[in-house]
Amino acid sequence: MKIAVALSGGIDSAITAYILKERNYQLIGITFELFESQKETIEKAKYVSHFLNIPHYVLELKEFFKKEIISYFVDSYAKGLTPNPCAWCNRKIKFGKVLEWSIKNLKIEKFATGHYVKIENYKGNPLLKRAKDKNKDQSYFLALIDCEIIPYLIFPLGDFTKDEVKSLGKNLFKFLDYKESQNICFLKNKTLKEFLSTYLPEKKGFVVYKDKIIGTHSGIHWYTIGQRKGLGIPFGKPLYIIDLDFNENKIVLGDEKDLFSKGLILEDLNFHLPLDLWTNPSAQIRYKAPIAKVKDIIKNDEEYKVLFETPVKGVTPGQICVFYEDEFLLGGGVIKKAIK
Repeated sequence: MKIAVALSGGIDSAITAYILKERNYQLIGITFELFESQKETIEKAKYVSHFLNIPHYVLELKEFFKKEIISYFVDSYAKGLTPNPCAWCNRKIKFGKVLEWSIKNLKIEKFATGHYVKIENYKGNPLLKRAKDKNKDQSYFLALIDCEIIPYLIFPLGDFTKDEVKSLGKNLFKFLDYKESQNICFLKNKTLKEFLSTYLPEKKGFVVYKDKIIGTHSGIHWYTIGQRKGLGIPFGKPLYIIDLDFNENKIVLGDEKDLFSKGLILEDLNFHLPLDLWTNPSAQIRYKAPIAKVKDIIKNDEEYKVLFETPVKGVTPGQICVFYEDEFLLGGGVIKKAIK
């Protein structure tokens, strides 16, 4: 079987390739160039390919990535939203453009990445499932990919813990960096504010609490729902951002209790399993957020109204809401607004 493996120059993708090579698959390494300053990661990916004696291709996608991911990221913040670029990159880039190119040009049968996730059948459908290592599980970031491509995918690391992968890697790939990256890749070690400053100008507006102006801000794109620190407004008690009003360029503050919502409105809901087969779904409103039991999901035109059994804290427009059942990923969508 011919498999393309996405090589990022990191340990996870390197061990993914190693495992598949040990299973005697015909492997092809592929690295995608998404922005400037990726020379080092591309060279490391080439080293891994050379070490494993497999062919390696570099796919240049800088303009496509800028259009589909960076522009989306910046535009979302400009509107007071908090986007999740990794989920969209998986949909548009890794399991979109790169997979399509690999099938067409490399004639592959499967596509592998170093994500910590499993694939198993559930209710007659191949679905993504939480990984063995629950602390590293990355199924959340794959909720927006097309369900039709799941049969093409292989995730060898789903049955490994991160510590097991590191231990194996240190014996094989001594030239790789083992530090965990916590930053969004295209920020390139800049803070979010530093990055957005190159795209979004200062835009002053008011900060309000209980309909009274208590301060000013320099742009709603610097802030996010639930934020408490960095407001620069002494008030004598903790206040939290509960709304970013794009139309009025206004930040609305409230008390902690105001962060709780009984539900949310979703758009762009992407199904991995048809909705009529969902029997006991739970929701996760952002990565690492507590699981919330779902009371009801009601379709309204192209949007979905999601109600929780108990109120959920910190529903944030622009983030991804993902649904699970028995650790299986049912699908996910983009949060449009909270229902108070």
